[in-house]
Amino acid sequence: MNGVRDRLGLLCDQLTRHRAMTTEIAAAGAGPQLEELLDLLSAAPDTSAARLGELLDAIEEACARHGLAPLDVRGPVDGRPGNGRLPPGFALTTDGAAASGAGTVDAWVCPWGRCGRVVFPEEEAGPPACAAGDEPLHAFPPR
Repeated sequence: MNGVRDRLGLLCDQLTRHRAMTTEIAAAGAGPQLEELLDLLSAAPDTSAARLGELLDAIEEACARHGLAPLDVRGPVDGRPGNGRLPPGFALTTDGAAASGAGTVDAWVCPWGRCGRVVFPEEEAGPPACAAGDEPLHAFPPR
């Protein structure tokens, strides 16, 4: 699921930072897939990673035909999966906390634990919203 989690995190980030992305994805012909994907993320936590991956693939393929670049996910580093929102040297611990050699980093993360999106306080003054239902991202570590 990690590849799917990272791709979902990037898509969520792009959708919330660039509201025109929803319109572009719909214009590319993948509006129904995006709608289904966002509905599944917020309302159906037991959805398989395979189904989410299929929807992401359909969105990316339609966008590529429409002239939009695919989701760019940082590749594995030292055999560990990468995370497109974290700088090199950072990773997610098993409980979902962002961590580095210097200790934990305060950040906001997916409210449902479904994607790999991480937003640091220096990027946003307050908790940003999730693209699936506009739910605020959760503070991490929990306070």
